[in-house]
Amino acid sequence: MKFKNTILCGIETFIVNIIVYFIFYQINPNQEEYLYLNPHPLFILCIIIGLIYGNKLGLLTAAICSGFYLKVFLNINKDISLLFIYFRNYKYLLLFFFSAAILGNFRDSYKANIQKMINEKLIMSKNYRSLEKSYNLSQKALEELKKQIINSEESILYLYEIASRLETFNLEEIFTETIGILSKFLKAKSVSIYTYDEKSGYMRLKINLGEEARNRSMLVKDSIGFSNVIINQKVLKWVDIKEKEFPLMSAPLIKENQTIAVVNVDSMDFDNLSEYAYQLFKLIIEWVNKALNQAILVDELSDSKYIEGTKIMKYGYFTERIKSEERRRSEFGMEYSILKYGVENMNVQEINKNIAGVLRSVDIISYSEEAKEVYILLPATSQNATYLVEERIKNKLNLGKL
Repeated sequence: MKFKNTILCGIETFIVNIIVYFIFYQINPNQEEYLYLNPHPLFILCIIIGLIYGNKLGLLTAAICSGFYLKVFLNINKDISLLFIYFRNYKYLLLFFFSAAILGNFRDSYKANIQKMINEKLIMSKNYRSLEKSYNLSQKALEELKKQIINSEESILYLYEIASRLETFNLEEIFTETIGILSKFLKAKSVSIYTYDEKSGYMRLKINLGEEARNRSMLVKDSIGFSNVIINQKVLKWVDIKEKEFPLMSAPLIKENQTIAVVNVDSMDFDNLSEYAYQLFKLIIEWVNKALNQAILVDELSDSKYIEGTKIMKYGYFTERIKSEERRRSEFGMEYSILKYGVENMNVQEINKNIAGVLRSVDIISYSEEAKEVYILLPATSQNATYLVEERIKNKLNLGKL
């Protein structure tokens, strides 16, 4: 822009000087009139250029005008020394430079002040938007706090009911219930639970709700965040670690002072990601950990739920479990799926033998001896996702889906 202005200013100055030179000197019978025009056109030119382009280009114009003026003076008087004898001979040279300098400085100061005001306006607009955003967030937080205050008694009672209910579940149901609770109360879009094998040092995906988990397995020592969660048994947020693969929130599930699993909140709306959500997450995990030892005991005492010598749940208990899954779908929006297969040519022991390695530990299998049918419950699994396990089940067990 500066280079372009310099070129334009130079062209304009030369054109005007040539016109003035031609009219008032070249074709003028009284050529000396060029030196004493009042007001002199070149003086006016210096004023205009100074106001338009500023101090530097104004002085450039003054220099060019002075060059033309001196050329005419020498052509007429033949002696440069005469220029300095009389004031009227050099007054215009002074006026050219003074007008360009003074009015150019005025223009530069004016432009600088305008730019300063524009910059201040931009800063004020930016600060205003920031304050407006902070105000809106504060208003939202205020509304949330009001809701929490209004509903605090009901919320505490309801959460207490959930905590009490956790104590009656077996280990696998606690995992399923946990992701449902986190989904509902934290409004989490994606929750996952990984089991931890201390011997191998790996975390392996056990169950997830929402978006597909980023990794099926992870080596704990490769992550500072998960090392802290598992080894130091800390509840952490992503902002505490800022690792690429680390979830928004992560917490250990602890049994007898040993970390057996990790609960991750992988995705949730930004508006719900708050200190309140983090504290609630910690509280829920604390309750889950308290329920784990009781759940282990329940597992040990619940052999009667299964057909003797197998991991196949008796059909009566299975129907009760379906009711629990239906409640989770109603309360938490957690989908579940049931697969049903005819098993005319297989006995219970054969079915149980072939189950290993096919289902997740959270999945439940049941058998109806009367109908000769196998039922497989897939918690936290939508109907659209069942195809991932159907082929594996049919190939392994050689079953026909009903």
